[in-house]
Order: sequence, then C-alpha cells, then structure tokens
Amino acid sequence: MLGYLFVLATRKFGERPDRILDDVFSFFDKHPDIPYVVLTSADGIDLRDTLDANVPSISFKDGYYVTEMPDSTVLFVLARRERVNSLRPFSFEDLRDKDHSTDVLNQYGIGRRLFLTHLELMTSVPVPMGELKGAGREPLIDEWLPVAAKFAQRDDIRGRGWPSMRDVVTFNRNHPPKEWKPTPWFPVPWSIEQLEDFDRLPSLGFVHRPVFVPLLDDQGKPVKKPEERQALLYKGWQQALAALSESKRTPGPTRIVASTGGKVRQQVDLHGLLRRILDSGGPAFDPARHDRLIDMDRRLGNTGASTLFMGMAIGVLSGHKDGSISAAINLRDPNEASIVFITPPAEEVRKRQQYWGEDKTTPLVDPANYNNAPAN
Repeated sequence: MLGYLFVLATRKFGERPDRILDDVFSFFDKHPDIPYVVLTSADGIDLRDTLDANVPSISFKDGYYVTEMPDSTVLFVLARRERVNSLRPFSFEDLRDKDHSTDVLNQYGIGRRLFLTHLELMTSVPVPMGELKGAGREPLIDEWLPVAAKFAQRDDIRGRGWPSMRDVVTFNRNHPPKEWKPTPWFPVPWSIEQLEDFDRLPSLGFVHRPVFVPLLDDQGKPVKKPEERQALLYKGWQQALAALSESKRTPGPTRIVASTGGKVRQQVDLHGLLRRILDSGGPAFDPARHDRLIDMDRRLGNTGASTLFMGMAIGVLSGHKDGSISAAINLRDPNEASIVFITPPAEEVRKRQQYWGEDKTTPLVDPANYNNAPAN
C-alpha cells in the first residue's frame, strides 16, 4: 500500500487501549465513504523504555531466559470493501511510476502531486518540543482535510483552463473525469492502478464489533463473587453471539484466544465462562487442545497493550487457515473484559487464497537455539 497517503486519527496510550477498536467502528459509522482504516499496536520493554521516562531502566543479564515482556507489533487493514465501488466509475489512468521520470510525475501526475502536497504539509505542521523542526510527521485529520479540499479545486488537477501538450496528446485521460465531485476524504478519485492494488489485498477474515463487559456493580464497585462475574461474562458472550448471522451462531466460535494476565481470579472467570458455554449447548474448549483454547500468557508471554490485537491476529490467521470462527478475549483488566469475534471469509474465497502468507521462515529468536541450554 505504498501508493496511499495516511493521516492520524485516534491514538490511545495505556495498558489496555482495547476501546480504540470501538473508535474505529464509530469512525466508519461517522464517515460512510471511508473504505479502510489501518490499525496498529505495539508494546515491549524497549518501546516503553524509549517512550516513558517513568519506566525503570532495563537491565540485561547474561544467560538463557524468557524476557519479561516480548516485543509485540500488530497491524490490521480494516476495510469496508463495498465502499470502494462508488469510486470505480470515476477511476482514471494516472501516470504510473514505472513508466515516467520523477520530473514528469512531479509535473503531470495527479497522485504524485497529491503526495507532494501531503509531503509539504508533513514538514510544516507543528512537532513536539525537542523534536527536529522540519523532520515531519503524519498530519492529523483536521490538518489534512482543508489542504485536500483546496487541492481538489486546482485547475491543473481538474483539467480546466489552458491544456498542456500532454493533455492534448492524451485527450485529458490523465485527469479525473469531469463528472467527479470531490468529497472531504477523496479530493480526487482513485486511479485504476490504486483500485487494482486494493483489490489484490486478500480478505483474511471479518473482525466484528467489540463487546466490552464491565465487571462492576451498580455503584461502580468491582464485582467480587466468581459466579456473578462469570454470569456477566456469559451475558457479554451472548451479546457478541447475537451479532453473528443466524447460520454462524451454532456452534459459534470454536476457538478462543484469551489472556488473563496470569491472574488467578481472571483464570477462574475464564474457565467459568467456558463451562457456561458448554452447559448451554456450545462447544467444549479443552485446554489440552491448543488449536481450540490458546492461553496467550503461556504461549506468548506478557504482550501488554497489544494483547487484544495479538489475539485478534491469531484468530484471523487461524480462521483463514481452517475456516473456523474465533473469539479473542482480554481479561487482563479485572474490572472490564473485551470480547471480539472473528469470522473467516467465504469458503470459496478462503480456498482461493489458501496459499497466501504460507512462506516458511525461521523466527528471529529460534527455539532450536535453546534446546541445549545449560542448567542453572
């Protein structure tokens, strides 16, 4: 997606930024022409040491050991593919990078000139105190939209006024159609090449709207009795289940990717939820079957702020591989749980994409290196 420009929307910093996913859904609701949002999450000891002065300095030690918090990074392209259809009738043949010199692209390319406008804004917006002025940062939404609206009205972009020799030779094909009406998010429509790039992105799965389960009583105090906490979790599970299509509700998710932060009370809550699901006729989540119940704390360690999103990523890739529905559950916060269902693409789509992402690589930290670790 190198041919796309990005602006910054909502950001959250904290131990549990799960509600940013709800912000994404609300953003889609508020802006019905937005076709996709890129959601990223990252955490780790090095990152915290770099960004947070209140985190104690890291002390490294020699020997074989598992780091307290492994680096974790997740990126989702959350797309509403159908929204691109309104752009298709207005797609145009913009100049392609591989066919022209940089000078020609800078002078005549529509996308290239939009990129240069974006680049100019990046180097002119305010930067935090202490950062190098002019180094640039991605613009915020309120910074970008007025600039984009002004760009959309330029005569050289719309193909108005005295035509260039290139316009005469190409019969104005390198401009957006005259019928195109700019929108706040689309000063110009996508080019044919951009649509082709977008259409090539695989559909790995569908992330459903999150359900957040407060584990608090009417006075806002934490619920202490395990059976009451588990009843609240089961109610949240039922709420998430109701949002699935009727054909997918039975049996519903057959894989759970969960984190409890290694805390006993949350572990009891999780297994109490699993028992209630089984008792109501749902599937059994046997802890001995790692393809059905994935304990993130044991399998991955402390993934911190990225926990829910790591669970979602595992659910997306697993569902794409075997066609099952997954549920990502974050129980690290004792006062609120997060539940997200992930459904796979249609069977014919999944089979057509079955070899996507199947490259075999050796992890940066190869487990084989620890087979002969000396005993302490």
